[in-house]
Amino acid sequence: MKMQIIRIGVWVLVFCAVVATGVEAYRGKNSSEPAAVGAQDVMSLDRRISSLEQRLYSIESNISRLQQEAIGTRSSIQSQPGRDPELDRLRSEVELLNARVRELECGVVHLDERTLSATAKEARGRAGAQSKDPCRLNPETQVRLSSRP
Repeated sequence: MKMQIIRIGVWVLVFCAVVATGVEAYRGKNSSEPAAVGAQDVMSLDRRISSLEQRLYSIESNISRLQQEAIGTRSSIQSQPGRDPELDRLRSEVELLNARVRELECGVVHLDERTLSATAKEARGRAGAQSKDPCRLNPETQVRLSSRP
Protein backbone atom coordinates (compact mmCIF):
# COMPACT_ATOMS: atom_id res chain seq x y z
CA MET A 1 0.00 0.00 0.00
CA LYS A 2 2.81 2.42 0.89
CA MET A 3 4.57 1.59 -2.35
CA GLN A 4 1.47 2.51 -4.34
CA ILE A 5 1.20 5.83 -2.52
CA ILE A 6 4.88 6.55 -3.18
CA ARG A 7 4.49 5.64 -6.84
CA ILE A 8 1.43 7.89 -7.19
CA GLY A 9 3.29 10.72 -5.45
CA VAL A 10 6.21 10.34 -7.82
CA TRP A 11 3.96 10.45 -10.86
CA VAL A 12 2.18 13.55 -9.51
CA LEU A 13 5.55 15.28 -9.02
CA VAL A 14 6.64 14.36 -12.53
CA PHE A 15 3.39 15.61 -13.96
CA CYS A 16 3.78 18.92 -12.11
CA ALA A 17 7.36 19.25 -13.33
CA VAL A 18 6.37 18.58 -16.93
CA VAL A 19 3.51 21.06 -16.71
CA ALA A 20 5.81 23.67 -15.19
CA THR A 21 8.42 23.22 -17.90
CA GLY A 22 5.69 23.33 -20.54
CA VAL A 23 4.39 26.60 -19.13
CA GLU A 24 7.92 28.03 -19.18
CA ALA A 25 8.34 26.95 -22.80
CA TYR A 26 4.97 28.46 -23.72
CA ARG A 27 5.91 31.76 -22.09
CA GLY A 28 9.18 31.70 -24.02
CA LYS A 29 7.36 31.32 -27.35
CA ASN A 30 5.03 34.23 -26.67
CA SER A 31 7.76 36.62 -25.59
CA SER A 32 9.50 38.94 -27.99
CA GLU A 33 12.88 37.23 -27.56
CA PRO A 34 14.89 36.31 -30.62
CA ALA A 35 14.44 32.87 -32.19
CA ALA A 36 17.89 31.70 -31.04
CA VAL A 37 16.87 32.06 -27.40
CA GLY A 38 13.69 30.02 -28.10
CA ALA A 39 15.78 27.26 -29.65
CA GLN A 40 18.03 27.30 -26.62
CA ASP A 41 14.96 26.90 -24.35
CA VAL A 42 13.83 23.86 -26.34
CA MET A 43 17.26 22.29 -25.95
CA SER A 44 17.33 22.92 -22.21
CA LEU A 45 13.75 21.65 -21.93
CA ASP A 46 14.75 18.48 -23.75
CA ARG A 47 17.70 17.98 -21.37
CA ARG A 48 15.48 18.56 -18.36
CA ILE A 49 12.87 16.08 -19.60
CA SER A 50 15.59 13.50 -20.26
CA SER A 51 16.95 14.07 -16.76
CA LEU A 52 13.46 13.64 -15.29
CA GLU A 53 12.96 10.44 -17.27
CA GLN A 54 16.22 9.04 -15.91
CA ARG A 55 15.25 9.96 -12.36
CA LEU A 56 11.81 8.37 -12.81
CA TYR A 57 13.36 5.20 -14.14
CA SER A 58 15.75 5.10 -11.18
CA ILE A 59 12.92 5.67 -8.69
CA GLU A 60 10.72 3.05 -10.33
CA SER A 61 13.51 0.46 -10.34
CA ASN A 62 14.20 1.19 -6.66
CA ILE A 63 10.51 0.76 -5.84
CA SER A 64 10.43 -2.55 -7.73
CA ARG A 65 13.53 -3.74 -5.88
CA LEU A 66 11.98 -2.78 -2.53
CA GLN A 67 8.75 -4.60 -3.41
CA GLN A 68 10.72 -7.74 -4.30
CA GLU A 69 12.63 -7.53 -1.03
CA ALA A 70 9.39 -7.10 0.91
CA ILE A 71 7.88 -10.14 -0.78
CA GLY A 72 11.05 -12.12 -0.10
CA THR A 73 11.11 -11.23 3.60
CA ARG A 74 7.39 -12.01 3.95
CA SER A 75 7.82 -15.45 2.43
CA SER A 76 10.92 -16.21 4.52
CA ILE A 77 9.12 -15.16 7.70
CA GLN A 78 6.14 -17.36 6.82
CA SER A 79 8.40 -20.34 6.11
CA GLN A 80 9.99 -20.19 9.57
CA PRO A 81 7.64 -22.07 11.90
CA GLY A 82 7.14 -20.90 15.44
CA ARG A 83 8.26 -17.33 14.94
CA ASP A 84 4.81 -15.81 14.62
CA PRO A 85 2.92 -15.78 17.94
CA GLU A 86 -0.44 -15.66 16.17
CA LEU A 87 0.49 -18.73 14.14
CA ASP A 88 1.52 -20.53 17.34
CA ARG A 89 -1.79 -19.58 18.95
CA LEU A 90 -3.73 -20.88 15.94
CA ARG A 91 -1.80 -24.15 16.01
CA SER A 92 -2.56 -24.67 19.69
CA GLU A 93 -6.25 -23.92 19.10
CA VAL A 94 -6.34 -26.47 16.27
CA GLU A 95 -4.75 -29.05 18.56
CA LEU A 96 -7.36 -28.31 21.25
CA LEU A 97 -10.14 -28.68 18.69
CA ASN A 98 -8.70 -32.00 17.48
CA ALA A 99 -8.56 -33.29 21.06
CA ARG A 100 -12.15 -32.17 21.60
CA VAL A 101 -13.29 -33.96 18.41
CA ARG A 102 -11.55 -37.18 19.51
CA GLU A 103 -13.26 -36.90 22.89
CA LEU A 104 -16.67 -36.39 21.28
CA GLU A 105 -16.10 -39.33 18.92
CA CYS A 106 -15.26 -41.50 21.91
CA GLY A 107 -18.47 -40.34 23.60
CA VAL A 108 -20.52 -41.29 20.55
CA VAL A 109 -18.87 -44.75 20.41
CA HIS A 110 -19.59 -45.15 24.12
CA LEU A 111 -23.25 -44.34 23.54
CA ASP A 112 -23.31 -46.63 20.51
CA GLU A 113 -22.05 -49.50 22.64
CA ARG A 114 -24.70 -48.73 25.23
CA THR A 115 -27.50 -48.80 22.67
CA LEU A 116 -26.48 -52.03 20.91
CA SER A 117 -29.06 -54.74 21.14
CA ALA A 118 -28.28 -57.87 23.12
CA THR A 119 -28.23 -59.95 19.93
CA ALA A 120 -25.69 -57.61 18.34
CA LYS A 121 -23.50 -57.82 21.44
CA GLU A 122 -23.74 -61.64 21.42
CA ALA A 123 -22.92 -61.79 17.71
CA ARG A 124 -19.85 -59.65 18.23
CA GLY A 125 -18.79 -61.80 21.19
CA ARG A 126 -19.18 -65.05 19.16
CA ALA A 127 -17.17 -63.61 16.30
CA GLY A 128 -14.33 -62.95 18.70
CA ALA A 129 -14.41 -59.26 18.00
CA GLN A 130 -13.99 -58.19 21.57
CA SER A 131 -13.01 -54.59 21.24
CA LYS A 132 -10.10 -53.23 23.16
CA ASP A 133 -11.27 -49.74 22.35
CA PRO A 134 -11.38 -47.87 25.68
CA CYS A 135 -14.41 -45.97 24.42
CA ARG A 136 -16.37 -49.25 24.18
CA LEU A 137 -15.42 -50.47 27.65
CA ASN A 138 -17.96 -50.12 30.45
CA PRO A 139 -20.82 -48.86 28.29
CA GLU A 140 -23.11 -48.40 31.26
CA THR A 141 -20.94 -45.71 32.81
CA GLN A 142 -21.68 -42.06 32.27
CA VAL A 143 -20.09 -40.28 29.29
CA ARG A 144 -17.66 -37.71 30.67
CA LEU A 145 -16.41 -34.91 28.50
CA SER A 146 -13.84 -32.38 29.55
CA SER A 147 -15.05 -28.92 30.37
CA ARG A 148 -15.08 -26.40 27.59
CA PRO A 149 -12.16 -24.00 27.47
